[in-house]
Amino acid sequence: MIYADTDSVFVSNTEKVEEFDREVTQKFGLEIKPDKVYKRVFFTEAKKKYAGLLEDGTLDVVGFEIVRGDWPEITRGVQETVLNIILRERDLDKAVKFVNDTIGRLREGKVSLEELVIWETLTKAPEKYKIKAPHVVAAKKLMKAGGRPEAGSKIGYVIVKGDGSISDRATPYSLADIGNVDTEYYVNRQIVSAALRVLEYFGVKESQFIEKKATRQLKLQ
Repeated sequence: MIYADTDSVFVSNTEKVEEFDREVTQKFGLEIKPDKVYKRVFFTEAKKKYAGLLEDGTLDVVGFEIVRGDWPEITRGVQETVLNIILRERDLDKAVKFVNDTIGRLREGKVSLEELVIWETLTKAPEKYKIKAPHVVAAKKLMKAGGRPEAGSKIGYVIVKGDGSISDRATPYSLADIGNVDTEYYVNRQIVSAALRVLEYFGVKESQFIEKKATRQLKLQ
């Protein structure tokens, strides 16, 4: 057994799965059954946060930002591509280069506004919130512009340049322009953050993206 969490175990020898199943049932009275077979799998230190390649080549992801709806398209795309490169090609330098290329495209204004939109759902009417969360601030700005967000509405917003907190600068994407977007927020708090969720386990540092330093030649086992 190489990994276990609340309701799952991972074993490295698929030829002994049936034997393992019988032994667990006999000793503990628990019924288990084979679910998935991975060709290669990447575990983090957190429970229920891993990614693997299934036998048919499908990327199976659990717990990463890629499966969360409240991260923008560009962030999820970066993390998915990084995972694919690491698991399929085991090429760390290529993964780092891809992230830096994406940062370059963003800084050069070669991405669309839609790729940067963050979506979150209101659980109640905007005026009933006491907290100053980004999607709530964006919803209130939308109301001032004539919109009618209510409980259950999905609010799409981007973070724009300016003074104040991230929440203060959250703006409905329909009222924003790509030229006003806070590019460095998306670089540092979105793209780099999501990439490091994977690449930090292989020794990659934040400075390799932000400062664009040359990457070391690291080999994946």
